[in-house]
Amino acid sequence: ALRHVEGEGSAGGLNSSGVRILPARPITMAASGASVASFGDGTAVPEAELETLQAIFAEFDTDGSGAISTRELEHVFERLGRDPAEADAMLRDVDPDRSGLLTFQEFVDLLVSARGSSAPDGPDAKVLEFLRILEEYRIKCEGEGSYLEAERATNQLSTLRKQEERRVLRALKARHAAERQDVVIANNMQFAEFTSAWDKYLEEYDRMAEMYIKQMTERHRDKLRVFQESLNEEMARAPPKYSKELLDWRKREALLAKQKKYGEAQKVKRIADELELRERTKMDDDKLGVLKQRETRFRAQQDNELSALLKRIDARRREHLKQLEIDSKRLKQRNKNVIAVLESKQSVEFSKMKSKVKMDLQPRRIAAQAKRAQAAAAAGASGGHPGADESVSGGDPADFDAAASASMPRAPRWDEDHEARGGPP
Repeated sequence: ALRHVEGEGSAGGLNSSGVRILPARPITMAASGASVASFGDGTAVPEAELETLQAIFAEFDTDGSGAISTRELEHVFERLGRDPAEADAMLRDVDPDRSGLLTFQEFVDLLVSARGSSAPDGPDAKVLEFLRILEEYRIKCEGEGSYLEAERATNQLSTLRKQEERRVLRALKARHAAERQDVVIANNMQFAEFTSAWDKYLEEYDRMAEMYIKQMTERHRDKLRVFQESLNEEMARAPPKYSKELLDWRKREALLAKQKKYGEAQKVKRIADELELRERTKMDDDKLGVLKQRETRFRAQQDNELSALLKRIDARRREHLKQLEIDSKRLKQRNKNVIAVLESKQSVEFSKMKSKVKMDLQPRRIAAQAKRAQAAAAAGASGGHPGADESVSGGDPADFDAAASASMPRAPRWDEDHEARGGPP
């Protein structure tokens, strides 16, 4: 029960709501001065939440011993009009070391561990049980005229309800952040694999292009050598074409030799040899010029072939790079869309969870549960049945409100209304 405790010195004190605060176990403050308390196991608990937990614990620890026993819990259940036998079963469920006593440290560790391990699918069952018991106690105090006690219980209910709502939403935000981080990591890994695959493809393409260039260069070199050899043979086989003057000098030389005029024939022969040497040198130069021209044309043809190959290689490589850019943009946009869809789903989930938590923790629902529990306990104690008014009502008003709200047509949101009219999403 909530009680005023005065003059207890270091054994305890009163919080802002007038609820006794147990000394419990030592609390170590963070070095930075933040309002966070940490226990021996390293679990951090905000001081505001710790104060609320101490107040709730004090409601069950009626003798101020710092531990909740079966007798104390039975006494509380008797005051609430519930079956005292439920106390022993409840304490066995929440007592970790099976000692029959639940210390404040075990009480806090139990709640912290339950909160850390529970999935963010709604309020914790243990917290809902505490809220229901507190609500039963508030109703009991209100019925008995203990309005100050009822006010303190109401304040504790409000504080615990807000803390539980924040806890569930924080857990959901943490899970959403982890999901987004996982998607980002997966997208980065996928993009890295995509980039690596394209790098390998381009490396293979460059290697194949280099091989084709080398093959064409070697083929051109062999063809040029064969062309030069055939051209030289062709030039060598071609008969020389001397001038008419040289041919006349040779005729005179032959005629003088027949006439046995050897001296004059020798002079003519010398003149003809010099003229032939000049003409042969000129013919050799002309052949060399023709050979160079034909070889130049042949080399130019080969260069054109190689240039065409290089242009095809470069054009294909530009096409590959363009495709790489398109695929890269498409993959990045797809990853952005995945993140956007995930964030949209998470936003809807967060809104639904927030509404669900508010409805699960609303005082009217908890009060209805507490009243039903008290009515069931009273009926079990008297052996009777619910009254005529209750049977005629057809259910709890809170359930009717929930059903009416569920059947009510939902007004479209601003963004859905604009999206239906073709506006921006």
